[in-house]
Amino acid sequence: MTQKPIARYYRGARTTHLERLHDFAPGDFFYQKPMYDFDVTRAPAGVRVEQTSFVHIAVLILKGTYSRLEIVEPYAPSALPQNLILSVAARISRLFHRQPTQLVTYAIENADLPLKVAASTHLPVAVTRALLRLTVGFCYRSLTRVVFGTADAETNYEALLGARMKRRPPQTTLIWGLPTAHPSALAVDSEEQASKVLFVGALDERKGIRQLMDSWSEVLASSPNAELQILGKGPLETEVVSWAQTAPRTTVIIDPTRDVIFEAQRHADVAVLLSQPFTNWKEQIGLPIVEGLSVGTEIVASTETGIAQWLEKHGHRVLSASAAKGELADAIIGALRTRRPRTGVLQALPAVDGRMAADRWLFA
Repeated sequence: MTQKPIARYYRGARTTHLERLHDFAPGDFFYQKPMYDFDVTRAPAGVRVEQTSFVHIAVLILKGTYSRLEIVEPYAPSALPQNLILSVAARISRLFHRQPTQLVTYAIENADLPLKVAASTHLPVAVTRALLRLTVGFCYRSLTRVVFGTADAETNYEALLGARMKRRPPQTTLIWGLPTAHPSALAVDSEEQASKVLFVGALDERKGIRQLMDSWSEVLASSPNAELQILGKGPLETEVVSWAQTAPRTTVIIDPTRDVIFEAQRHADVAVLLSQPFTNWKEQIGLPIVEGLSVGTEIVASTETGIAQWLEKHGHRVLSASAAKGELADAIIGALRTRRPRTGVLQALPAVDGRMAADRWLFA
């Protein structure tokens, strides 16, 4: 019997998703909307990349077009309505196809979903927890395989679903969402003075850019040779650009290309991402953290990231999201002054990229 193709469906597509396709198992790539940094030219030649609706994806599932289809994890609140429909389609498909489409997912959501939903809907937490246990549980049991990218994510599912986690399907495994060392990481001049601080990400409240700006004068007071580079775009663009015009030793690049971002990351000594808590959102891992680690950069992050414990264990600086500006400044200064050789950061990384290993397991 001819093997059916595989596919992936993401609600929000980023350039990094396309770049990963070069190493992932070959398959079609569908997405609902492009994110702020989406560059379709980064997709591998010959790969089907298509913007579409979840209704179209549901039809493909009903037809049994694919052997396996990766979808957004059930615990993601914004994706839950779509996932319910896709899960229903998958269950119906099983009744009519000898080889129905199997749904798989990569799970890294570490927010307290019942608490977040209760805060936004003003329903009692007990009510939201009961509703989510039913809906998330239904979607979860419709999956064939689940890779947890952080221990926090696995704990969250266990806390919500309880005994439902032990039912089969799905098969599950934990593969930390950590990068491998990038081949060019050690090409940077080892004699370069440790002074470059980098922020990469959306210029909005969630990513802690305001906290970084507030602390910068204190960083310079102790480390006058420090330089700050801010790369990104978002609702706070005007504020950030205006601030940088008077802030010493600071540059801003709005909407940089991937090449510009990567070159900045290769030369950065400290990457800062003080992620903040927001309703219905919590930093899962943080792409700038992952990419910074891959080139041997010291990380200053908040406890909001799903790999906070791993970062702290391996010599990086982790702060409360509500840390005072002096605490953030001290963390940045400390990271600059004790900056390890890049090999010291890279040696803690896995031999196989965590997301690649997860993809191999999902589609094996």
